Amino acid sequence: MADVLPFKPVEVGEGYRFDPNELLEAAKDRGFTTLAILGQLEDGSIWISGSANAGETLILMEKAKRRVIGE
Repeated sequence: MADVLPFKPVEVGEGYRFDPNELLEAAKDRGFTTLAILGQLEDGSIWISGSANAGETLILMEKAKRRVIGE
């Protein structure tokens, strides 16, 4: 099993994408208490799934947004 490192957002260049399957595989068995997965499909539609209700998921998304933008 590979080592899992914490996500540290950095610019990697326009158009670069990490492999979604590798990201999901690295997330397995991490002991999450709340989990939200969101993505954009090839047709442009948004796909969202989570382990909590809508309110808890929105709060988690806001916390993640603040971490990504550096607040």
